[in-house]
Amino acid sequence: MKRSPTRRRNSSRGQSRRWHSVLLVLIALLAVGGVLGSAGTVAVVGYYSQGLPSLDQLREGNLDQTTRIYDRNGVQLTSLYQENRTVVPLSRVAAVLQDATISVEDRSFYSHQGVDYRRVVIAAAYDLTHRSSAIGGSTITQQLIKNDVLCATCAAGGTNGAGEQSFSRKMRELLLAEELERRYTKQQILELYLNSIFYGNHAFGIEAAAQTYFGVPAAGLTIPQASFLAGLPQSPSAFNPFGSPTQKQAAKDRWEEVLQSMVANHKLSPAQGDTAARTDIWTPMAAHHAAGGTGVDPLTGHFVDYTMQYLKDHGYDERTLQTGGLKIYTTLDLATQQKADKSVKDGVAAMRYKGANTGALLAMDPRTGEILAMVGSADYGSDGIQGQVNLTDVGRQPGSSFKPYTYALALQSGQYTASTLVNDKDATIGGTRFTDWDGRTQGYISLRQAVEQSRNLPALWTFRDIGPQRVIDFAHKLGAAGNFDANSLTTTIGSGDIKMIDHLAAYSAFDNGGHRVYPHPVVRILDSAGKTLPAFPENTVGGPVLSAGLAYLTTNILHGVPGKELGMNSLPVAGKTGTTDGYTSAWMMGYTPDLAVGTFMGHINAGDKCGSGFTAYGSPGQPTSGWMCPTKVLWGEDVGAVLWKPFLQSYYSGGRGWPAMWARPDGIVSLTVCSSDGGLADASTPAGQRRTEIFLKDAQPRPCGQNVAPGVPTPTPPPTPTPTPAATPLPGPSPTASPGPLPGPTPTPKK
Repeated sequence: MKRSPTRRRNSSRGQSRRWHSVLLVLIALLAVGGVLGSAGTVAVVGYYSQGLPSLDQLREGNLDQTTRIYDRNGVQLTSLYQENRTVVPLSRVAAVLQDATISVEDRSFYSHQGVDYRRVVIAAAYDLTHRSSAIGGSTITQQLIKNDVLCATCAAGGTNGAGEQSFSRKMRELLLAEELERRYTKQQILELYLNSIFYGNHAFGIEAAAQTYFGVPAAGLTIPQASFLAGLPQSPSAFNPFGSPTQKQAAKDRWEEVLQSMVANHKLSPAQGDTAARTDIWTPMAAHHAAGGTGVDPLTGHFVDYTMQYLKDHGYDERTLQTGGLKIYTTLDLATQQKADKSVKDGVAAMRYKGANTGALLAMDPRTGEILAMVGSADYGSDGIQGQVNLTDVGRQPGSSFKPYTYALALQSGQYTASTLVNDKDATIGGTRFTDWDGRTQGYISLRQAVEQSRNLPALWTFRDIGPQRVIDFAHKLGAAGNFDANSLTTTIGSGDIKMIDHLAAYSAFDNGGHRVYPHPVVRILDSAGKTLPAFPENTVGGPVLSAGLAYLTTNILHGVPGKELGMNSLPVAGKTGTTDGYTSAWMMGYTPDLAVGTFMGHINAGDKCGSGFTAYGSPGQPTSGWMCPTKVLWGEDVGAVLWKPFLQSYYSGGRGWPAMWARPDGIVSLTVCSSDGGLADASTPAGQRRTEIFLKDAQPRPCGQNVAPGVPTPTPPPTPTPTPAATPLPGPSPTASPGPLPGPTPTPKK
């Protein structure tokens, strides 16, 4: 993994920040002490004054440029935060908005000369003692310099747009802030700031913000409206009142913080603050927003959101993404996205009678990790299903779709083969009694049969035998980053949680011959001058994490799940279903040689209450909620039938044919085994008791009658059957019966 270098770099950056903080404290103390006129200090100031950018760009406007996001074929998906600005004089900005902004951003605005050195000392001291920069020391003047002078300069120089985080840059910021104060009056600086700052939702400047959020001019803002807007510039995306429930709550908390700052700064009385806090600004704001449209295409909303966060996580600051004039070419294929969106909507509609109201689909190139389609819910714009929450990028219990990690490691160990008999007989393990999804046991069955029928007891016994922590480490190595408990045997049947995007990346290693891939949404980025910016580490395929033989063997076994359960045996498909206790999550994860596809369906409501109408199907003693809401026995197999399979059929249509089956690598052998225990057959094995199985060359079974897992009694091969009169079938198969599900009144569902 790449963590050690990162930790070293982070440690280095942390030490660097602390040295910068020490220097800033010294400079600030000199300033407070009034000794900036000393020869040494003058020399320092003179040194850092060299090559300062001009402040004239503030007067000239320094026009921002629109960033555009494209799909992989050059089709534009969206324009990020197109500049929406109407410049207004300070006289046309409500005084209460000015008071609110100064109260929360820079209370000493009218008394300092561009830099509040007392705040610098406090912030730097906090940095030193807490090893973080949670307390800001920048004044409004400094913010104007940082956002409209230095950021533009550093971006032109090829940095990530966040600005050069160095002592040199901070000194330049301080010097320019003081120079700006000498050139402009406080009123002019405040006017520049309020007209340039970004308020989110495409609104640059206070006039655009007032119109965007409330449909009123900046001059007409009320106390509640003004105090709300004043809090947005700190983090417009985090405080988005039209975003997720988390963002909305953060916006409310920030609003209250601004009101408290206004009271503390004596711009409001406590009574005025309380009255403002009780005002319902949310209903009219939401109505105004709905009337004007969201500005987000619901077809690609989750992918655009994911891409934005991905870019921020990789060093692109919000302002650069909003105004940097970038051309971002993504991995998304718009035609595939349209098919995925339709498949999710059709699948959810087909399972509505079982309580499903949302679903998700993620399609990825298993050879590279490029995301081809991402549908995070059945309706991006629906608050009722928490539609803006991206279900491909949040953790949920995977059910039995976790089992391939257990079995793949078992195969890798050499102790198990595809024909090894595994325990589907003993339901008590370590003093705990487990039950399978159908309440039955089948005795000792082959590992291949256990996977195809998604038997729980064999998975639990194998997980225990191989070692829970070893299985978890193995899953993590493939890319399945999740929360898994090594002390719980139920981890192997999906009691932990994992994001679909990580789950699919790990399955891709089975698909592509054993290589680690890293999911990513960006192919390349061009700056405003057309220069290609550096690629991200995820764009490079990682090294091998499995042998090609193990990947092929695992895929061959997983082929039986969609092959038999979804009627796709003649097609190059492999995968695994998953259903959680209480029927709150149903999965189908799988792949073809050139496409990995994860799918999910469930019932989700906003708030704490489950509205599916099927809470009686939940697990006893397990509370339900809007997030964990039972369905009417919605299985992973259902998801495969109405979502996963139809999407693949749609994808491989219109001139795109199905790929060829996976090529068998070296290290895989086909052998004849006896049906009784999967051991190597010999000349004495009756023809009716032989079958063909594949094995790793270095992990072949023992002779017939000896091929058993540790602790499993050697089965006795059944006698050669003789013709008998027709009779009523026995209610279940014997431990040595040939593979195949039990007949039942309905198609056998799978966990």
